[in-house]
Amino acid sequence: MARNIKADHGAVYRAVITWTEVPEKGGTPHTEYEGPYGEPGAAQGRVTFWENHLRDADTEETRATGRVEEGTITWQPYAPPAKKRSRKGGRA
Repeated sequence: MARNIKADHGAVYRAVITWTEVPEKGGTPHTEYEGPYGEPGAAQGRVTFWENHLRDADTEETRATGRVEEGTITWQPYAPPAKKRSRKGGRA
């Protein structure tokens, strides 16, 4: 189901989440992007969710941090890529 994010009427927002794997899995850092959202609060909610979801129950430290970014969307006509013709059994 499509959702209305108010993209035609100004700014949109996204959550930028930076998180680190547990040390036993290498401790590799990752960056994920969620959105776009029509309101900054929705994007901030996703940042808060991931900070809490990746919080250690014993130490209260989180393996995630995040920020909200603002942007605009420019729409343009979509041109699908040209189909390649297959060469099956052509002339011998």
